[in-house]
Order: sequence, then C-alpha cells, then structure tokens
Amino acid sequence: MSAAEIEDVAAGWLIRREEPGWTDQDEAEFAAWMKRSMAHKAAYWRLEHGWREADRIPALGDTPSCVEEEEAPGRRRTVFALVGALAASLVLALTGIAMWSPPVPTEPPARYETARGAREAVKLADGSTVELNTATRLRAASGPDAREVWLDEGEAFFDIVHRPDRRFIVHAGPRRIVVLGTRFSVKRSGDDVTVAVVSGRVKVEDSASAESAGAAIVSTGDVAYIRKQNTLVVGSNGDEVNAMTAWREGLLVFDNTPLRTAVAEFNRYSGKPIQVAPDIQQIRIGGSFQTHNADAFLDLLESAYGLHVDRGEDMIELKR
Repeated sequence: MSAAEIEDVAAGWLIRREEPGWTDQDEAEFAAWMKRSMAHKAAYWRLEHGWREADRIPALGDTPSCVEEEEAPGRRRTVFALVGALAASLVLALTGIAMWSPPVPTEPPARYETARGAREAVKLADGSTVELNTATRLRAASGPDAREVWLDEGEAFFDIVHRPDRRFIVHAGPRRIVVLGTRFSVKRSGDDVTVAVVSGRVKVEDSASAESAGAAIVSTGDVAYIRKQNTLVVGSNGDEVNAMTAWREGLLVFDNTPLRTAVAEFNRYSGKPIQVAPDIQQIRIGGSFQTHNADAFLDLLESAYGLHVDRGEDMIELKR
C-alpha cells in the first residue's frame, strides 16, 4: 500500500474506535493491523497525535463553528480525527517524508573507542552495559522514544536494561537490531554483520526500509549472519554463541575452523599481522586460545601440523 492509502486506513481505524458498538473482535482486528507493519503504527500514532492537538482547541475557547455545542462528543472527535487525517496526508504529500524514521536523540551521541588489543566495559545512562572488543568504535544516544547505539566498527556485547517505554536499537551497517529484552553481541566488518544472542530475542531489520515485514527474529542460542541484503539465522544448542562471545574472557574458540579464518581473528588483536600461505589456508583447526598469545598458537601449529613460522620485523609468515 502507498503512504496515502495507509493513512486512509489509519484514519478509518481512528474514527471507528470512537463509534458506539466497538467490540472486542474489532479491537483484535485493529491490534493485528497495527502489528503487521511499523508503517501502520507510525501512521496511526501521527493521526492520533494530531487528534489530541485538535481536541485541545475547545479547551482554549476556539471551538470551530462547524461543531455545535449540542453535538455528541463522539461526533466532535470524529470531525477532529478527519481534520487530523487530512493534515497528516498533506504533510506527507508535500514533504515526501518516510513513514518511519529513527527517533531524534535529545543529546549529542557519546563516543567510545578501543585500541587494537584492548577491551572496555561502559555503562550507559539507562543502566545498560556495553562491552567493547578490540579496535571498536561505537556511539550511543538517547531520545524521547528510544535508546540508540551506532556500531561503526568492531564488536560489542550488550546487556540491556528492559524499558518497555523506550526501545533499544543498535545500528550496524545495513541493519538495525531492535532489542526485545536480551543479552547479545554484534560484530561488524564493513557491511558484514554477525549477531549472537545469549538470552532473550532481537529483531534484525533492514536499516534502509520503513517496513519490518522481512525482519528476522533471533532468539536465545541463535546466530544471525548478515551479508549484503541477505540474513541467515542459524539455531544451535548455544555452543556457537558461547564461542563467539568468548572474547569477553580473553579467549578465541575455534571448532573445525579454516586456518585463514582463525588467523584473521588473531590479527584483530595483534599489531604484527600473520600472513598465511595460500596452500594451507583451508587447514581445519579447533581449540581454545588466548587472544593476546598468538605465539603459543603459532607454536602449536608448528608442532601439530609441521608448519613453518617465519617471524619478520613487521609481519609473520605461516607456510609449509
């Protein structure tokens, strides 16, 4: 449906809810319509707000002449609802504003950053805790309707204080993660995003769209892999999530992981990068390793796989 059509339907619901004979079945149908799309909610809430503002006019002693004193309150509200609907539709037509936009923060975002190899835990104003992993940049701000975080780079673990009146939203590249009350981690590398949920649920949406019809729900023990416009949610018994959040304990956990992937993880923590020869990149490894002890990791590769480690001044080469 177009924006104008959604506005018309929202206005119809707004009027019907004030009419005599509104039933529980009507309320259930209205609730279902509201849940179907964020655009539906936004349209209805805008009209309802305009309705409230219009309904203040009689209290200010400026009752429109088209509304007679003897008319029933329901009729008067209906007139104001129609006025609100027309005004909202006109604003949309003139400005082309999207049906949903993130709440505007009331204060400039606070900025947090960790150096390569460092970790830091910060407490947000609402009591929520964010743990920043190595080489991570993050901004946080609060608005009247939501708390928002922008993960510009790196990886962070979120322990969110539940606030039913103020949503918590994490913006990460092409996705926004709407928190439904949970503990979870988000890792971002460019537009590639990975979300691992330790407890609770999150909703992963397209940050460029006002619609949430294609949103993915990620529950406890699940991992969501976002690559470009695709989102893959993988369920597990929690082992994968535990491995992906082991960095909080200073560990890297691998399970049948290609060597090139494991080395890429170590390179996130070390100032001296490890380069892997092409013919050994697909060797599979497993185990638990300290994030800041790449030397022990390389020693094990030498003894277990017979690989050669060439330690240069600026780079380490791993080869047969």
